[in-house]
Amino acid sequence: MALDFLRQAAMYGVNHEWFIVVRKDSQFLNVELSDNMQIVYSVPDNLLARLYFEYFGCKSLIQQYEVDAVYTQFGPHWPGSGVLNIAGCAYSNLFYPELDFWGKLPIFKKLLKKIIDSQRLKRILSADVRIFETEDLAQRAIGQYGLDPDTVTFVRAAVSSLVSEEMVHESTAEKCENLPAGYKILLLSGYHPNKNIEFLVDVAEVLKEQKVDNIRFVLTLPEDIPSTRNLLHRAGQLGVASYIYNFGPVPQEGCCELYRSCDAAVLPSTLESFSNMIAESWAMKRPLMISDLSWCRSLCGDGALYYKYLDAYSMAEVIKKLMVDVSVKQFTIEQGDKELQKYPTSRDRFLSYLAIIEKSVRAKQVSV
Repeated sequence: MALDFLRQAAMYGVNHEWFIVVRKDSQFLNVELSDNMQIVYSVPDNLLARLYFEYFGCKSLIQQYEVDAVYTQFGPHWPGSGVLNIAGCAYSNLFYPELDFWGKLPIFKKLLKKIIDSQRLKRILSADVRIFETEDLAQRAIGQYGLDPDTVTFVRAAVSSLVSEEMVHESTAEKCENLPAGYKILLLSGYHPNKNIEFLVDVAEVLKEQKVDNIRFVLTLPEDIPSTRNLLHRAGQLGVASYIYNFGPVPQEGCCELYRSCDAAVLPSTLESFSNMIAESWAMKRPLMISDLSWCRSLCGDGALYYKYLDAYSMAEVIKKLMVDVSVKQFTIEQGDKELQKYPTSRDRFLSYLAIIEKSVRAKQVSV
């Protein structure tokens, strides 16, 4: 998302100067920037360093570059900046209190997550302008916390310009040649409890029970984290290790190759403000399977195949139907394409963000 923003800013944000702050060792350090952009600081990737920068360290940068506004792409605003703060918000769970977002975690980890959420909410509410990805989230923020409607808006998500049928990424394509044979279902995500990635092991167990043995769930998890090791270990214990293939993390430019190499996509999350996987699967003409929840229906319409939330038997039935019925696959792809037409292009999305930033800066200057 942020890479795409920079790409669009290089083409359509040329009337402004963009001073970019990134995390150390991030992929943004290798991005080719236009003449009106420069990376001015890289923050060490740990909580204390980030907090220090956001509250104190940013002050000198703001003064040095005479910054008019700070825009954060789905991250907390900078309380210490002293200028207009415009914050994108993708923390959908903060505005859906009826869903037990952290329900699967042990009690102490769950408590820690709730404490972190309370701080995230405080930071979002303290920003000058908040940008959400759906109208429902924007309205919930206004209704639940009494925010001024003039300071809350939404910009509908768009498929990244880096993921399309025309894109090619040679190194990822070469790695895709090692994907196992079988019907491949992609879950393109890092690890997060909300993603319910372990649920796919349950589905694999049901498929094995039903003697369907040519399914491969393709994951993109880091190899060296306990959650990945635990998931793969559990799959081995249940005798379904062959159903789970961990491709490992993939650069955004390489996502197109994974979609191209897989037969379908799945998103088993409890909640998303919007997932790139939805629009990307549509753009890459891959049928999407998703839970039959209200937020899923509102985002996907007829552009997805629905199964009962966290019901492994229900999802197994959807998979089998998709594999054998070409008309179901074709209808889902066609409907996904229709849904995609309702979403903005990357260019339009960026221009919407830019308009909000410009309007907010002008309003701030008038008030001063």
